[in-house]
Amino acid sequence: MSQTDSLDLFDQIRELRRRDERRSRAEYSDVLTLLLVAKLSEESNEAMELYRRSRGWGTDGVTNAEPTDVYDELCAAIMAGFVALDRICPDARVHWEHYLAYGYERAARENKDAAANS
Repeated sequence: MSQTDSLDLFDQIRELRRRDERRSRAEYSDVLTLLLVAKLSEESNEAMELYRRSRGWGTDGVTNAEPTDVYDELCAAIMAGFVALDRICPDARVHWEHYLAYGYERAARENKDAAANS
C-alpha cells in the first residue's frame, strides 16, 4: 500500500500546494495566488500544444508528441487547477464536490432531454 492510498484527493492537493508555494518564492501573498492561478493556464496551453503536435498539425505532418505526453500535461493542468482552488477557496473540497454535482446533474438532464428529442 502506498502512502497516497490513505489520503483523499485534497490531502494530496494540499501537499502539492505547499510545494508550489515554496517553489514560487513570491514575496507577497497576492503575487503567490496569482502565480498559482496562472499556472493552470500555462499547463493547459502546454497540453493543447502537445495535442496539436501529437496530431501532426502545423508541423508539416511530423508527429513529435506521444498521446501519453498529452495525458500527462492534462493531468498537470487539472492538478494546477485544484492547487489554485485550494489556495483561494476556504473549503475547496466542499466547493468542488458541489460544483461537480451541479455539473453532473446538468449534464444528465441535458443528455436525457437530447435523447428524448432524437
